[in-house]
Amino acid sequence: MPEGPDGSAATLDPKEAFQLFSHELRLDILLALRESPDYSLGFAELRRAVDERDSGKFTYHLGKLRGQFVKRVGDRYALQYAGHRVIDAVRSGVFHESPSVDPVAVEGVCPRCGTTPTFAYEEHLATVACPSCETKLVEYPFDPGGFRDRSLGEAVTAFDRRTKYKWRSASGGVCFVCAGRVDVEYADSAADLDHLDRYDDYFAEDHPAVLELGCRNCSFYSYLPVGVRLLDAAPVVGRLAERGVDVDARPLWELPFVTEAARVTVREREPWSVLVEALTPGGRLDVLLDDDATVESVTTHP
Repeated sequence: MPEGPDGSAATLDPKEAFQLFSHELRLDILLALRESPDYSLGFAELRRAVDERDSGKFTYHLGKLRGQFVKRVGDRYALQYAGHRVIDAVRSGVFHESPSVDPVAVEGVCPRCGTTPTFAYEEHLATVACPSCETKLVEYPFDPGGFRDRSLGEAVTAFDRRTKYKWRSASGGVCFVCAGRVDVEYADSAADLDHLDRYDDYFAEDHPAVLELGCRNCSFYSYLPVGVRLLDAAPVVGRLAERGVDVDARPLWELPFVTEAARVTVREREPWSVLVEALTPGGRLDVLLDDDATVESVTTHP
């Protein structure tokens, strides 16, 4: 791999970067460095770690990684940020694992019929739905790595927390996949999902409007309930907490302003003006979102 004058990696073509891992020894080298105490090993230690007896072969493949993925520091080879990201992708499980989870009861009640909802997982998609009236409350991709070293209950909690993080970041304009700029716009419906995505029925398909997100840099795109914008708005989060609703402690499917179509009213289009009602034990909040899906005003009602 080409290196700059200071030993850092020169610009690498994306196709070339992927081709680097056509040989399993290169991935073994990264994994060995990842498992070392300080993410670095000497030449002999690293060769033993990957169990490669042929020094020439090992040197050749290690050389292919130097610069972008591995850097020589003194007499040791250290894993670089790009190398960590390669391992992260592998450890997420999305390339080689596809577990399934039969429906299991989770906390909360269905807003339509009062039944306890269930969590299920299939083809990298986690779904919280009502087993009685079949209402889907929340549905979103979740990496198989989320089940590793966790009980099923812990995995459900991890799904909720990770999905909140993703939705907050993306709806705020920052891609959680590549850090690129995400365009956030309103849409009347998530029509594209009918033929382009994994959903059989989009969980917010009955909402009068949704947020359409698309990253300018990578392949990330998504449709989210409009109420997601309340999760990251300090004036809203604070008032909700004062009135007994902790948005971090409550799972997404227990937040009606996210899941229920009746809590969303489109006041205007061109420019957009959308009202979201947040019900709390201490009163109702009316949150008005402007054309940029930013909180314009918050009105408190008893």
